Amino acid sequence: MTTPRDGAAAAQTATSGRIVVGFDGSEGSITAVRWAAVEAGRRELTLRIVTAFGPDYIFTTDDECRSYTDKVADQAVQVAEEAAPGITVEHREHRDLPAPALHGESVVADLLVVGSRGRGGFAGLLLGSVSRQLVHRSACPVVVVRLSEPGDPAATADASPAVGGQRHEAKGRRIVVGIDGSHSSIAGLLWAADEAAFTGATLELVHSWEWLTGAGWAPIPSDFDPQHGAETVLNGAIDTARALHPTLVIAATTAEGQAADRLVGASTGAELLVVGCRGHSELSGLLLGSVSDYCATHAHCPVLVMRGGRGDSAAP
Repeated sequence: MTTPRDGAAAAQTATSGRIVVGFDGSEGSITAVRWAAVEAGRRELTLRIVTAFGPDYIFTTDDECRSYTDKVADQAVQVAEEAAPGITVEHREHRDLPAPALHGESVVADLLVVGSRGRGGFAGLLLGSVSRQLVHRSACPVVVVRLSEPGDPAATADASPAVGGQRHEAKGRRIVVGIDGSHSSIAGLLWAADEAAFTGATLELVHSWEWLTGAGWAPIPSDFDPQHGAETVLNGAIDTARALHPTLVIAATTAEGQAADRLVGASTGAELLVVGCRGHSELSGLLLGSVSDYCATHAHCPVLVMRGGRGDSAAP
C-alpha cells in the first residue's frame, strides 16, 4: 500500500489504469470499496482509495486528524484486499470536502465509484448529496453503489473477482444498458459490451418509446411508427456491440413505456445498470438527464452513469 499525502498532486498526473473510490467509513462506502476492488481486480487496475475530511469534520489537532484518517484508510484497504486479494491499492488523503476532492480525482481516473450515502446522508434518502454531485460533475464514468435496504430486491449475484486478468464466468449475470441512440448511450453501450465480454455476463439492451400526445397545433403524422423507430435504434445498438465482441450474448427488448421505470425494473437482479448522462429527450443545457438521475437514485443494482471526456466520446 502506498499513502502519498498530497491530494492536490493527484490531478496533475496522467490517467493510467486507475479506479478511484471514496471512503468515509460508512456502510455505504464499505460496499463501494468492495465493488471497486472487484472491478480493479478484473481489469488489473490500481485501486485508489480516497478519504476527504474537510472543515465539516472537527479535530482538536492535526495529529488527531491524521490518526483518524490512517484508521479509516487501513479499514478500507483491509476491505479491498479481502474482496480482491492481490490487487494494488493506494490511498490519497484530502483535507477538503468530499465532493470537490473526488471530482478532482475523477480527472485522472478510468472510473469513479461512490456509495449512495455516506456518513452525512439521511437514512430516508436513497442518494446522498456527495454522490448526487458527482454523477452531475464527474470527469469520468461514475458508479453509484447502493446499500441495500431491508426488502430491497437488489442483486445478490456472486461478486468474486477475477484477479490477474483471468476471465470470470458469470452464469446468469446480466449487465443492463439503456439505449436511446444518443451519443452518451452509445458510449455506455461500448463500455458495457467490453465489461460483459470480459466477465462473461449477458448484455441486456433496453429501449422504450412513448406515443406522442400532440405536436403543437399540428396533428400527429399518419406514418408515425414509434415501434419501428425503436427497433431500428435497438438493431443498430446490437450491431455496434457485436462488431466489438462478436460472441457476446445479447438480449434486447423494446416496448412502450417510460424509460426510467423500465430501466429500474430491469435492474432487479442485474450486476450493473449502465445509462448515459443525457438522452435525446434531454435539453442540451442539463448536465444530467432525468432518466439517469432517476436510475442512480432508485435502481436495485450499482449504476454506471457514462460521462466525462473518455466516457462521453469513446469506448473504454
